[in-house]
Amino acid sequence: MKLKDADVKDLTDLFEEALNRAQRIDKQQKIQFRKKIRNELFSLMAWELATPSGIISRWEERLSDVLAVLPFSFKDEVTRVLMDKLHVAPLNKKIKRGGQYA
Repeated sequence: MKLKDADVKDLTDLFEEALNRAQRIDKQQKIQFRKKIRNELFSLMAWELATPSGIISRWEERLSDVLAVLPFSFKDEVTRVLMDKLHVAPLNKKIKRGGQYA
């Protein structure tokens, strides 16, 4: 499923809040990080079949320096938001009980 403009705006706000909470970076680094984040988010709008896992793995490669300074729980938070935006159900393990899956 493709991300919409409003979804990208929500993700931008989420990254901005996380950058504001980050304490180990100076103003100049924040400016550079915002540019990298903006470029990555706008490139997502071109993805036709975006998945949360694909987006997160791309960000782990391309935004590793940004993710390193953001709060620890940020990656989990952004994954949940992406799952909601892309309407993907969380992966649940099916447990076989008595010959049937529960």
